[in-house]
Formats: sequence, structure tokens, C-alpha cells
Amino acid sequence: MDATDWDSVHRRTVDSFRTGWDEAGPSAWDDFIGERSEMVQPMLENGVGARFWAGEISRALRVMPDLRADVLDWSGRDDRLFIHLRFQATVGGRDLTWDAVDLLHLRPDGSLVRRESFFDSAPVAGALATRPRTWWAWWWSGLWPLAGRRRLLDRLSPGRRP
Repeated sequence: MDATDWDSVHRRTVDSFRTGWDEAGPSAWDDFIGERSEMVQPMLENGVGARFWAGEISRALRVMPDLRADVLDWSGRDDRLFIHLRFQATVGGRDLTWDAVDLLHLRPDGSLVRRESFFDSAPVAGALATRPRTWWAWWWSGLWPLAGRRRLLDRLSPGRRP
């Protein structure tokens, strides 16, 4: 029988998630993202580990430096935790908001096994595509659409990206 106090694990994880998004940065979630944590999300590459995630969030913050998210709700059962988020950022001088749901698979100690994020990326991509002030940062960030662009950017300017 599993003696894990999952409710406590869920509450600690939600607090860490909330704190991370209040002050988003490459190390904001280091307290629960480990080197084997899997990340799956729209608009960013899928990958593994805290270092990988630090690079991906750095790319997103290059395009949207004021990117933040509020935890609207959450629900957990055993090793699974759903967190409903509302993201906000300034893109091309205008506000952009979108909702997402993250499904976290957790270990009993609260460390992350896998994160799957679900949101409609069309409004975000549309805002980036229709606001020319963002194009340069978007291009150099290596964010979606990827289609080989990261490899090209690495060849053009290897020291510029994380």
C-alpha cells in the first residue's frame, strides 16, 4: 500500500509551480525539475532535464520577457497533478493571454517525472506572426515553428542562444 501523502505533495508542487511562474527564469523550477524529468509542450521542443527546460524557458523569455502565469485551479490524484494556468505576456506592445493545463506526473518526494502541457498555440503564434516588433526576437529565439531553424541558428551564431 502506498503511504505517500499525495495531497501534501500536490500542494507543495502547486506552490513551487506558482512561485516559478511569479518570477519566471531558467532556474525558477529547479526545486522539482530533475535531470530525468521529461517535458512535452506546444511551441517548444520536447526534451529531458532541468538544463533542457532552462534553455526552453530562456527562449520563450527572449520573445516575451514579461511572461508570467497564474495558477487558476488544480486537481490531483496519486502521482498525477493537473494545473490550470493563465499565461500573460506583452507581445509587440500588446497584451496576450492564454490558458493551459499542465499534467504533471510526480514521484512521492514531489520531483517531476513528466510534464505535459496542453494549450491552443494558434493565438500565441498568431500574435507573434502579426506583430512585426517581435519578429527579430522570435527568429533568434529558435521557438516554433522549428523546422530546422535551430540547427541553422547554431551554425550562424553558436554563442548567441542558450
